[in-house]
Amino acid sequence: MAEGDLSQEPTAASPAGRAPDLPAPSLPAGTHLAQFEVQELLGRGGFGEVYRARDTRLDRTVALKVLRLEVATDELRERLRREAVAASALNHPGICAVHDLVEAGGRLLIVMEMVEGQRLTDVLSRGPLPPSEAVEVTLAIAAALDEAHRVGILHRDVKPANVMVGPGGHVKVLDFGLAKRTAGSGAAAGTELTREGTTVGTLSYMSPEQLLAGHVDERSDLFSLGVVLYEMVAGRRPFEGSSAVATGDAILHSPPPPLETPAVPERLDAVVRRLLEKDPARRFASARELIEELRKVAADAARHARWHRRRRALALGAAAALAVAVAGGWRWHRASRSRWARETARPEIARLIADEEFTKAAALASEARAVLPGDTALDQFWKDATFEVSFDSVPPGADVSYRLLGAGSGAWERLGRTPLTKARMPKAHYFLRIEKPGFRAVEQIWPANPWLLGATDVKVRLEEEVRAPVGMVRVDGGVTGLRIPGLQALPRVALPDYWIDQHEVTNGEYARFVEAGGYEKRDLWAEPFVRDGRRLDWDEAMAAFRDSTGRPGPATWELGRFPDGQSSHPVVGVSWYEAAAYARFVAKGLPSIYHWSRAAQAGVSHLIVPGSNFGAAGTVPVGGAPSGFGTSEMAGNAKEWCWNEAGRNKRYILGGGFGEPTYMFNEPDGQSAWERRANFGFRCARLDAPPPAAAMARIEPPSRDFEKEKPVSDEVFRAFKGLYAYDRTELDARVEEVETTDEWTRERVSFSAAYGGERVIAHLYLPRNASPPFQTVVLFPGSGGMYAERYLGLVELGTLFPRTGRALLEPIFKGTFERRDGLKYDYPEPTAFWRDHVIAWSKDIGRSLDYLETRPDIDRSRLAYMGQSWGAAMAPIMLALEERFRAAVLTSGGLQLQRTLPEAEAINFITRVRLPTLVLGGRYDHFFPEAPTQRPFRQLLGTAAKDKRFVLYDVGHTLPRKEVARESIDWLDHYLGPVRHQ
Repeated sequence: MAEGDLSQEPTAASPAGRAPDLPAPSLPAGTHLAQFEVQELLGRGGFGEVYRARDTRLDRTVALKVLRLEVATDELRERLRREAVAASALNHPGICAVHDLVEAGGRLLIVMEMVEGQRLTDVLSRGPLPPSEAVEVTLAIAAALDEAHRVGILHRDVKPANVMVGPGGHVKVLDFGLAKRTAGSGAAAGTELTREGTTVGTLSYMSPEQLLAGHVDERSDLFSLGVVLYEMVAGRRPFEGSSAVATGDAILHSPPPPLETPAVPERLDAVVRRLLEKDPARRFASARELIEELRKVAADAARHARWHRRRRALALGAAAALAVAVAGGWRWHRASRSRWARETARPEIARLIADEEFTKAAALASEARAVLPGDTALDQFWKDATFEVSFDSVPPGADVSYRLLGAGSGAWERLGRTPLTKARMPKAHYFLRIEKPGFRAVEQIWPANPWLLGATDVKVRLEEEVRAPVGMVRVDGGVTGLRIPGLQALPRVALPDYWIDQHEVTNGEYARFVEAGGYEKRDLWAEPFVRDGRRLDWDEAMAAFRDSTGRPGPATWELGRFPDGQSSHPVVGVSWYEAAAYARFVAKGLPSIYHWSRAAQAGVSHLIVPGSNFGAAGTVPVGGAPSGFGTSEMAGNAKEWCWNEAGRNKRYILGGGFGEPTYMFNEPDGQSAWERRANFGFRCARLDAPPPAAAMARIEPPSRDFEKEKPVSDEVFRAFKGLYAYDRTELDARVEEVETTDEWTRERVSFSAAYGGERVIAHLYLPRNASPPFQTVVLFPGSGGMYAERYLGLVELGTLFPRTGRALLEPIFKGTFERRDGLKYDYPEPTAFWRDHVIAWSKDIGRSLDYLETRPDIDRSRLAYMGQSWGAAMAPIMLALEERFRAAVLTSGGLQLQRTLPEAEAINFITRVRLPTLVLGGRYDHFFPEAPTQRPFRQLLGTAAKDKRFVLYDVGHTLPRKEVARESIDWLDHYLGPVRHQ
């Protein structure tokens, strides 16, 4: 949290009586400090108290701000002194006057003007203000800031709690506790309490430059004033989140939600948007410039009010005539709305869905369905634009909200309250939040395709706020696999719920470990020190954990201290041993790679990586780049040590760090436990139940470098081909089922397999908008069929071909759907069981083409292969062996990191593929990461350069449907020829 959120610092407010929930005062009524007699406590914060008091010498009522003795450090005393010095330099009716700075009874007191009235916070608790009143309050605050800026003082903590509204609406700005003198502003210049690089202020009202601990000037105060103005008009802050991470992300990256109140004048809206510009250069240059524009807004409002009064008088004269027309007008309006829903909304919704603008389509469909309830077409559009999900919580009664990724933090939409069954959400990428008063909120990233998370039913356990550990987020447990390339086939483990640090351990946090003698406390260093196979004693090991000047500490520190201005940056330059010792120091532990991977939500890396710190030359402050479950920076910034061993005296370090390529977020990196590079850091976890042993066990990392592996010789390859050969026996083909739709006719067919007396099932889709003989695409799909008991219909991309005039055949491969036989997953393994399945799949492809050749309505000379994910990974084997295909389209695939027997290894086949091939992939694909799997696939593919094309999208495993459709159709049109439409 920002340093300046020192509380909720008390102000010189004067409520009608002391609030009943105020704590007992440190100074009882009647206490005398110098000439001041304490009368009552007005407010209390984390560090100070404000009292109403009587100045017995001058016989006047004043407000006394007093530091509580138990927290009166030298730093806070200095801050209080500087507040008095800063405010005493200001003489303006809109600024609370400071009379004196007094030391009495060992306490430092600021003697201030007693301001009667109420805080703006209390005013706004009753609801937003009319725009005209909000403008008047803003003008008063701006005038006070203009005076402060004129004498070279920045407030740096403008917020409603620091604004008093007195009798008659008189406004005063309070609390210059975070004030800073600007360069050249007098003798005190350069003596501010905080240094450049220190974050001060109250988070929700901070400017982006304050949040990043950068250079601030007058325009930073104006940004904060813009937040206040927005809150006055809208009744909510423009940048909000369930955590500091979410709020910081919104301030840095999200536009403020539009001011939806109809009464907000356009000119006032423009003022607010200009004040809230992320770039200071795009804001008002000064408070004076803002004042001039606000006066124009007020003048416009006055003219509008006069015109409105004249119009109202005219309207009264027309009321009788209007009443006569109401009945007929209502009938016309209803008919007009029905025509709009049928003739305008329907085609527009269809267009939006085709363009994948599902959020807009869902909103329009919802509006149109209200006009035409029960309309079949609109109901179907609603389903096409949304997905279904259910939510539950323990305890129940939690509010479920969501907002679009990239939308302002105030743009939360309430979905309902748990238990919430079969709710529908537009297909989009979201932050999801589940919250209940008194409990720690749960937050997740929710993709447009929720199946990427493995479930569409969400149940969370909420922890009471008083029991929740500070700075940590809860991650719901469950049966968990590793979404780490090369490790996906490892056993899934059942993780209990657990807690993980919201952000990486920072320099400031690690400094407390160093200052407490963490490097001398042997009980914190429980793991044996082993290096190069030799066990080191204590002194030998500790000699390795020194900073650049030989002091105990991270390699990036000097003289036992972190670099100036980097308290909120992640600590880096630490070994695994240091990370483990710190974790024990704070009664936590290092997460296993199972715990880390689940919390990071690596399955939606394409939503996380683009906003992360990979490309910079150093770390950035934590809390700026959201990742899974309400955490931040699990991608980029600092690589993060995990518990598990990764080979001989190596440990896993995940997530990637600054200066590394983005695919490192998904890479299973194992490094020496002694390594202390400048981007090596960590975060901690807390497990409330013992973890499964498999989660904490040693895990050998996958180690394949396809650029160094060599395919087998031609002689060996010919022997391999013999294993895949089969006799073309009688097919005994049957059409078992026929289904016709507006777009295609589907035939469920079966024919004899080339092995074991089995039968191959296939679904043939024949287009209704083209003439036979049909060009035909044979689909080898993703691995979903290994987990479903029956065929569920075409995947979305599969529908592309029959809709555009080509037939499509989807064989049911051995081990999938109705032909399941114990095959667990689509990751290779070095077993005869896996090899035999690969051979069977090749024969299933061959027999499918044999069947197509028997059909007079199929053009046997124009056949193409379509491989998706698993089907793309298997394509090198299928295409190297089958010469009847004329073109191929492969999506979301690559070479697989797991090894198998040589006769089923794709690398032994890929250089022998010759047909024209289109390869489409995602830059952030967590199944097939770009550098280790997709790049060698592209490099090794044996197709001539002129006949292959590679396209890489800035997405994850799921590719943009429209782009895939366009590329695929263009490719097939080029190599198979255009479709003959009816």
